[in-house]
Amino acid sequence: MSICSMVVHSRPENLEPVIHSLEQMTGVEVRARDERGKLVVLIDHPERKVISDAMMEMNNIEGVLNTSLIYEYFEDDDD
Repeated sequence: MSICSMVVHSRPENLEPVIHSLEQMTGVEVRARDERGKLVVLIDHPERKVISDAMMEMNNIEGVLNTSLIYEYFEDDDD
């Protein structure tokens, strides 16, 4: 199991399209936002690779200025 929280900064004028793009991604949920374009994003998926790919993909969304990993929790389900 892997869970990450991130802050995603977008241009304020691109906020809604960025949120829409994020929410279309597997395991991604936008938990909070403000009018200046700052988003709190949660990624939850059993496969760590999916989370890693999602974090990289976020940087390619038009209107995203920056992404910052805030917290990561990983537990190997085989244990």
